[in-house]
Amino acid sequence: MLKVLFVSILAMTSIATAQFNLVVKGKGTQNNAGTFRCLIFKNAVGFPKDPSKAVQFDNGTIAAQTGQCVFENLPAGTYAVSTFHDKNNNSKLDTGLFGIPQEKFGFSNNASKPFSPPDFQQAAFQLKANSQITINLK
Repeated sequence: MLKVLFVSILAMTSIATAQFNLVVKGKGTQNNAGTFRCLIFKNAVGFPKDPSKAVQFDNGTIAAQTGQCVFENLPAGTYAVSTFHDKNNNSKLDTGLFGIPQEKFGFSNNASKPFSPPDFQQAAFQLKANSQITINLK
């Protein structure tokens, strides 16, 4: 009986500490120049643009007008991703008049709102295994 209890506790511990990788693809970059930048958040604090509040960030790659970022060793849970094609490599999403983005951007779940970024809940998804998501850039 003690052996069964020990094995059960060990199994629950390994599930609770399991970590996963997430690949984020961004379809529709303007070209293959620059950097595909991604932030991943565990809650609404700082979402979608404060890198200091993100769980991780990645300066990904671009090929065939598709960006790719990789996040590693994430515990299972709820996350949301924001991303943009930094075509001039200035480490920020360039905006024009009235704050309208001049570079392509996107969010997990392809979440969107008419005149502002989506809420965390709109972009949130569950990470339960190694996964890949695709974001259609706007």
